[in-house]
Amino acid sequence: MSPAVLMFLGFIAITLWITWWAARKSAGSSAFFAAGRSLKAWQNGIAVAGDYMSAASFLGIAGIIAFQGYDGFMYSVGWLVAYLTVLLIVAEPLRNAGKYTMADVLAYRMSPRPVRAMGALSTLTVSTFYMIAQMVGAGALVSLLLQDTGITFQTAVVGIGVLMIVYVVFGGMLATTWVQIVKAILLMAGTILLSILVLGHFGFSLSAFFDAIGQVTYTNAEGNTVTQDFMTPGLRYTPPWGALDLISLGMALIFGTAGLPHILVRFYTVPDARTARKSVVWAMLIIGTFYILTTFLGFGAATIVGRDFIAANGGTNMSAPLLAQALAGDLFFAFISAIAFATILAVVAGLTISASTSFAHDFWTNVLHGGRERREGEEVRVARVTAFFVGAISILIAIVLGPNANVAFL
Repeated sequence: MSPAVLMFLGFIAITLWITWWAARKSAGSSAFFAAGRSLKAWQNGIAVAGDYMSAASFLGIAGIIAFQGYDGFMYSVGWLVAYLTVLLIVAEPLRNAGKYTMADVLAYRMSPRPVRAMGALSTLTVSTFYMIAQMVGAGALVSLLLQDTGITFQTAVVGIGVLMIVYVVFGGMLATTWVQIVKAILLMAGTILLSILVLGHFGFSLSAFFDAIGQVTYTNAEGNTVTQDFMTPGLRYTPPWGALDLISLGMALIFGTAGLPHILVRFYTVPDARTARKSVVWAMLIIGTFYILTTFLGFGAATIVGRDFIAANGGTNMSAPLLAQALAGDLFFAFISAIAFATILAVVAGLTISASTSFAHDFWTNVLHGGRERREGEEVRVARVTAFFVGAISILIAIVLGPNANVAFL
């Protein structure tokens, strides 16, 4: 059995054990939806970072920087700055006013039923489309890494979807949280190590690294070989609408993050608002470090691996794993790919539980049944059924899109 398969199976075994452990503690709505509001600031902070650093971050951002240079790096900046909005505006009032979802907060000041109905609809929509990006990245990664075993893109997507549903249905928020913590630690370790290897390739000389970035050779759309300075803006955002496009992207990232349902739901897992604020600080430290390091991953892939080779071996989403292979061989390639796999599993679990929580709590209990459970435990049962349907829809759409859609753009 190859090292890649062993690493994948090892992570799956760990996460399934976490799910089994959490299932024994997830009795009742508070435990299932909010981990009993028992998480410490550092635990929730690492879990928030784990939820936020998705396949779009690890695979997509590295890929878009490798192909579009400085313009691609602006994606990293937007996602990092976005957390200032969460820290200064969202975290404390959300924890003080809410119960399980964002609609709980809005329902205090507006007509409850319409707000909750639209809250559930928007959460399901955002979570599903966000989840599709993760599934596409996961399917492409797993099918490429395990191609010798005969696993196709479609099979990989279905397998990941099944695991995601198992985590949420049986383990609830507690299992999802600890899967995200494990994933965040692995992701940071892999990113730091890969960044060190990139710098080592250039003799730990930043000037040599940036000199190489200024002379990236690749084949353009017309089939001509060109040499481009990847530190110069303009590879993606070009006149006449490039500046407006960049401003639009920045606003979408900065304000959109403050409304991501799988991020907001994490602030209900801590005991009070003070802990919520502290957890955001923890998350910002981890996320900030990570996005700085994506510079080395993306530009390293462009200069060491090359755009043409990446395009011919899995496309933009494979930039970071192929960089690992070029620097340290197949074993490290398998390790980085397993980390990417862990990243995707953790994020899709977070998305699934946020979607199922919103539907069960906002729509089923509060819109359809006036805020009352008809039978004890009904809300949790509805959430589990919703998780199954959300997962199934995401699997189908990801299969239709195929492996070549860039997950950062999605």
